[in-house]
Parts: sequence; C-alpha cells; structure tokens
Amino acid sequence: MSEISLEILNSNRICYNEIDTLFSSASNETLFHHPKFLSYHADDKFPHANWRHYLFREGSRLIGYLPGALVIEDSGCTYKSPFASSFGGLVHGDLSFSRIDTCLEKWWNDLQSHNIQRAEVVLAPIPYSIPDFCEGVEFKLNQLGFKLDTPDLCLIVPIIEHPEFPRQLFRGDAWRCLKQVRQNLINIIYTQEINDIKRFYPVLLENRKKHGVIPTHSLEELMHLHEFFPNALHLFLATVGEEVVAGILSFQTGKKVINAFYQASNDEGRKTRAMNFLFAELYCWSLSKSIPWVDLGSSSFGLEAHKTLINFKETYGGRKFLRRRYVWHRNNYQEGVR
Repeated sequence: MSEISLEILNSNRICYNEIDTLFSSASNETLFHHPKFLSYHADDKFPHANWRHYLFREGSRLIGYLPGALVIEDSGCTYKSPFASSFGGLVHGDLSFSRIDTCLEKWWNDLQSHNIQRAEVVLAPIPYSIPDFCEGVEFKLNQLGFKLDTPDLCLIVPIIEHPEFPRQLFRGDAWRCLKQVRQNLINIIYTQEINDIKRFYPVLLENRKKHGVIPTHSLEELMHLHEFFPNALHLFLATVGEEVVAGILSFQTGKKVINAFYQASNDEGRKTRAMNFLFAELYCWSLSKSIPWVDLGSSSFGLEAHKTLINFKETYGGRKFLRRRYVWHRNNYQEGVR
C-alpha cells in the first residue's frame, strides 16, 4: 500500500475534475459535499470562516475528500463539516478501515494544530449510501472523542416498483384528494428551466414568510446553482392557467437520492391540494430514472420533533432516518477516550 498523503484546499474553485472522479466511484458522495456546489456562496458571505477541505491521496490517486471550514465563534475556533451545506464527513469509495483510520488521523492532527475548541461532523442519512453503507467513519469519530449530539430526524421515501405505485406510498385520504386535484384541471409541469424557477420563487417566498423564515437560497443563488449544475435541479410545478400555485424544487444529490428541498404552495394550491399530485409526479419521475429514494427533509429542531410536519411527510410515504451529528468539545475531551 502506498503512503497516504494529505492536501488542504482553502478554496471552493479548484480540483473539480479530480473530485468528480472520486465521486463517480464513491459510496457516500452527495452534491452538497462538492466544492463546486459550495462555490455559489459569495466570497464575502462568511467573514469569520475559512474554507478548509481535505484531499487524501494514495500515491497519485484521490481516495478521500472531507469538506469543511474553520469558523471563529465566541467559544473559540470550531471546525464544521459541512459548513453552509447539508452534509459533511469523509467521502470515500470501498476503503479498508486502515485507510479510513489513516485519513481521519491526518485530518485530526491538522485540526489539533489549530487549537480548535470544538468540531462538528454531520453525516448524510443512511439512504444516501445504501447499499454500500459503511460505518467505519463513525467508529473512528468515536475513537477521536466525538459523541452523537442532537441528530436531525429526516423523512425519506423509498421508491420501488409496486403493482399500485405510487398509491401504496400515500396514507389516509391523500390518494383520494389526488383524484380531486385531477378533476380541478390543475396542470403539472416538469421543468429544469431557470425561467420556471423564477416563476416558482415568489410562491416559495410567500410560503416561507407565513412561517416567519426565508428560503435557504436567494433567487440569485439558485440561478448560480442552476448555472453550475443545470442537470441537478428538477422543478415540479402545479399551475392553474398561467398561475403557479404550488411546486417542488428538488436537488438530485447523487445516484441514489433526490432531495425535495423546497415544497411550497399558495392559497389556491392548498385549496386544491395540488401538493398531492406533485408528490405523485415526483415519485413516478424518480422511479423512471431509477432513483431509489426521495428525501423530504428534516422535521426536527434540535431534539424537538415537529410532529405536524412529520405527520405530513408520513402521509406521503416518508420513513424516518437520522442525519447524524457528531460533536467534539475540548473541555469534554479526555485522553483516556482514545
């Protein structure tokens, strides 16, 4: 076995081809890990953070990649993986535990040289790496003194062939209401056009304002992401005439999962239950593309479960998985742990 070397990246705008090659054979890669995805952030957006991504090579071959940033907080320097994204941790292919161990030791030794006070690693839920799920990274994080801390509860829908697909995924009266949607002559559109995303965004903005929040991405940022990844954004729109009444804007995060990141409807969309048909359309499209999972997103705030949201997503076939967050605190660390 060749020696494993470490390279550190302080930019989101380099090494794309090499990382693409790794991602093509990795078992747990997602769009949200990729530095090109992270590059949609403006350079001055995070003045108290410095990107610090890790590349691990065996000889000349890239075998691992870990994204993140050093962030200055009130408590001191914190390393976050991910930073300003959904999932972090070591992206890798079929590596032996010895190689995983070496990669993470090199990463950890570098972080210790920066006198970090805290470190956080958030891993994607299990469906993002099925059927090649590997818990070697989690074991090593535990060895290093990390502890599972406030995981997020995510609802993710299995997309498998079934004689009554997608009806078997719907619970209660959701399927009956879908027939009502059809009778209301709502049009369902699948599109990847940026102009359609622009049409949907006011509905999304209005929907989020009702809940006292704003979308994670501005329209300008979505336009950047569309430019960087034109084939990764998938929009399912419900319209009445020319008016957009509901939509699901999804990110295809990899080979295994499409993430229904934004789900929104206006008053007309809610009145006609347009979301029912949009979910059915999304599921049928995913099956046609052999994508086995649809992620409906997190439904918890810390360890407080948002029961109404969980029930809503269960109605559309969501199953419960954890987005695992591992945290290390210098104050709690004891040498005897390792």
